[in-house]
Amino acid sequence: MEQHAFLIINTAIIIECLIMGFVFLALPLPANKGLNKYRNSLRFLAGAYFILSFLKIIVVLYDIAIVDLISVEGLTISSLQAPLFTFTLIALINPNLVTKKYLFTILSPIPILLIIYILVAIRWGNPRIMNFSELREILLHPAVIIREIYCLYYLYLLIYLTIIFNKEIHSYEKEIDNYYADNYRLYLPGIRYSFYAALSIGIGAMVSCFMFSELWVLIFTISYGIFYFVFGIYYIQYPRTFVYIQGAINLRKEAIEELGKPNKRLIWKDLKTEIINTKYYLKTGVNIEEMSQHLKIGRTTLSTFINNEEGMNFNMWINTLRIEESKKILIEFPDYNLAQISEMVGYSESSNFSRQFKQITKVSPSVWRQKHRNKQKL
Repeated sequence: MEQHAFLIINTAIIIECLIMGFVFLALPLPANKGLNKYRNSLRFLAGAYFILSFLKIIVVLYDIAIVDLISVEGLTISSLQAPLFTFTLIALINPNLVTKKYLFTILSPIPILLIIYILVAIRWGNPRIMNFSELREILLHPAVIIREIYCLYYLYLLIYLTIIFNKEIHSYEKEIDNYYADNYRLYLPGIRYSFYAALSIGIGAMVSCFMFSELWVLIFTISYGIFYFVFGIYYIQYPRTFVYIQGAINLRKEAIEELGKPNKRLIWKDLKTEIINTKYYLKTGVNIEEMSQHLKIGRTTLSTFINNEEGMNFNMWINTLRIEESKKILIEFPDYNLAQISEMVGYSESSNFSRQFKQITKVSPSVWRQKHRNKQKL
């Protein structure tokens, strides 16, 4: 019965991965140079799906054992998929990191280990391990030693990819804060969720290396089959988000280019006076690109001034100025409601205004207004 269930599930995964892989390759994209890396990541992702379908076809055709501790089949699938999924996600937030050379460097140990394993298995045999007792008995078998090394490499890969991903997502969020005034919808939590879902699948694959329960393997196979489908659907929706974040994700590359350009002698006091006097910070949806163009300076120069002179990023500085402006309005126009005030100080949503106000002042706008009224009465 379980063999029949595995056949059905593996067949479904093969069909799913083949369809999704072709969708990734055929997906129509806007004519935007910034999406070139995303196009490449779709090819990487299609490759990941095709590889899984190919390996699953081999499993089905050759009836590879469902339960085999430290399974080379399982380790190969997982070791190939983990980097491909991680780097397709990183490509969304830092396209410049993901290159064929970098990916090749990460993946190159896998075929090397496979070739060594095949040669060793031909010479000394390829034992099937059903439980820990059998594993202890043949722990020093040459083929098993290679499988153990393979397992350690996979564990290293999971740790390394987690470190790289967290580093990149942190840099991305920092760039968003340095670019947009209204950024609370641009942190892309879906990327984090997708990565940690993928990591959970990766950890599940590691656990599967030491499980001899067919039920566990069945549940795990169903889980990653669902994950592959959901991940694919999420990934192909990215171009709609890219329109809003492309300025920020190109910030590092453009910052390097701007460093080589000659700059005029600038004084932050003068630039800040211009921003305050024109109240440019009250413009809805303002970003550092628009403000730097208004001031006729490079955005990296402006970002450096704000970070060094004000001790905060662009987002925090703009919101601080807006909240100070809103305090004046709360005092001078006691009859104005929060929706009116939030619009006057540059927020498209009153909920975001209230969130920023409380974050900066530690109290809500309503409470702050009431406290000020009470002080005036005294």
